[in-house]
Amino acid sequence: MQTFAITYVYSEDTAALDEHRPAHRAYLSALAASGSLLASGPVRQEDMTGALIIVQAPHAGAAIALLEGDPFWQQGLVLDRAVVEWNIVIGAWAETE
Repeated sequence: MQTFAITYVYSEDTAALDEHRPAHRAYLSALAASGSLLASGPVRQEDMTGALIIVQAPHAGAAIALLEGDPFWQQGLVLDRAVVEWNIVIGAWAETE
């Protein structure tokens, strides 16, 4: 299994984000309970808000597919997302040989 860092850029529609946040968090919590999601949380940079989501999947396409059911994505509240493979060599999530 590989680890992937996925970034979201959120819409500026704060009312819609607030409305769908409980379902978004419930969806991500279910992924965490299944072991696919390692961590998730909001990020801010200058005038951009979004999220960083760390998942485990066999390949990048599968990592993105995990998030297809996210209510934020389905409601069009994620304006952009990107996925990069993350080879963790040091820390709690690093694979030991």
